[in-house]
Amino acid sequence: MKNKLLNFFLNKQKCKHKNALLTSNEGYCPDCGQYLIKSFYIVRCACCDIKREAKISWGEIVPAEKYCSNCGSNKYYIEKLESINLIDANFAVYLKEPVYDTGILHPEFQVWVDEDCNEQKLLGLKPKQAT
Repeated sequence: MKNKLLNFFLNKQKCKHKNALLTSNEGYCPDCGQYLIKSFYIVRCACCDIKREAKISWGEIVPAEKYCSNCGSNKYYIEKLESINLIDANFAVYLKEPVYDTGILHPEFQVWVDEDCNEQKLLGLKPKQAT
C-alpha cells in the first residue's frame, strides 16, 4: 500500500494526456508533446478464461469484481490487444502509453564529402600554381 501511495504522489506532477488521442490510436500529446499509442487491455479469469470487466485502480488494471462470476476464482491475467472490436468494448480498458524509442523523434543525419573538393575551394582561396 505504501508503494501505491508513493507512486500516486510522484506521478501527480506528470501529464495525464487528457487531450491526446481523442479520435486516433496514436499521435502526439498536445499538452506535453510526447508521442503516445493507445493500448487496450482485457482482464480474463485464470481458471475459466472468461472475460471480466476491468477498471484502473491506483494505476493498475484490475478486475471490477473481486471474484469471477462464472467460477468464483480470484485469479486473473491481463491480455493486451492492439485494436478492439465491438464485443470486447464493454470489458476493455485502454491506456495512453508513451513511446520512447521511435525513429520519428530522433532522425539520423548523414554527411559526406566529395573527394574532388579540396579545402582551398571551400574557403574561397585561389589554388596555388605549380612551379
